[in-house]
Amino acid sequence: MDYAGLDYRNIRFPVDRQLTDKERMHRYRQSSISEAPPMEFLSVTRITSRYIELVDRWYPIKGFNTWLGATLAGTSLFLCGLMILAFFLAPAAGQSEALWFMVIVLLPICLGMVWGSGWLIRTECGRWTHYPMRLNRQTRQVHVFRQDGTVLTVPWDDLFITLGTARAPLSGTTYDLRAHVLDTDGATVRESFTLGYPSPLGNAESIDKFWAFLQPYMEAPGGVERTYRHLKEGGYLVPVDGRKEGWRWSIARSFMLAAPWPWLQFLGSPFLGLNAVGRMVAMWTSKVPRWPDDVEMTSKVERSDPYVLTWRDNAPLGWWELYWPLICTALGVGTFAGVIASILLTS
Repeated sequence: MDYAGLDYRNIRFPVDRQLTDKERMHRYRQSSISEAPPMEFLSVTRITSRYIELVDRWYPIKGFNTWLGATLAGTSLFLCGLMILAFFLAPAAGQSEALWFMVIVLLPICLGMVWGSGWLIRTECGRWTHYPMRLNRQTRQVHVFRQDGTVLTVPWDDLFITLGTARAPLSGTTYDLRAHVLDTDGATVRESFTLGYPSPLGNAESIDKFWAFLQPYMEAPGGVERTYRHLKEGGYLVPVDGRKEGWRWSIARSFMLAAPWPWLQFLGSPFLGLNAVGRMVAMWTSKVPRWPDDVEMTSKVERSDPYVLTWRDNAPLGWWELYWPLICTALGVGTFAGVIASILLTS
């Protein structure tokens, strides 16, 4: 799955480098207006007349590394146990070479897989529920909650915003709205983050749609009202504003990638159901991010602000948003558990 940009050696965004020609070609200038239909792609946690807050690039797919890592760890530990039992209990006559091969070669490989599985789980569990970004329309500052818990604050007008791409084994080429913090020379990238990410299924046109949603809020004279109306009339705000995501939303969000195709949700229920369970575990074991006092001081909202909108204003999740995914989760996880049980009983 697509975890580009996480702070690990092989997947973090490259910095201390020059802007590429491709990035310059696909730049989104702050004043540029997109003609695409606006879409927020379930990215907003809160909007006021002062600021809008967004989730990070990895929030939509959270849970994948957790369930995959747990499955690989369980399988590897099971194989380790079988090899150890075979070494001590199997008849030695004529099998010593095979037994020593298992212990010297296969057992370390399985133990390495356990370590790698733990690394996968750790990318999501015991960290933060999400990494929010707050775009303040009045101060024209962008606040980014980094992965280490510190906060980056940079002027909106100083960001170099462009079409970002990444490649992952399972998802292929993915696209995001990439923001670069440049050095004083205006060409050297010092830090990068993602302002918007549609989904692993998104394309370059999806980024145009997200820019058509985000840019007016920061730039257009009536941008606050326009953005408020768009969110009020269609869609959900992400329920992680000052709280951990609940289990209902973990299930609903995991199945939303296939929301237009209920039959596909059913067919993919083992995968999507396990993702929902992994997402719950990742959320329950992680901390809720908190903005420092200086950010909160510049983000104070008047009680009379008519443009405040949070997850509390969402319409209730209906049959196709929650209850059908809940049934699919039960069927999918049950099927997976049944397969594992049959393997254990026959081994």
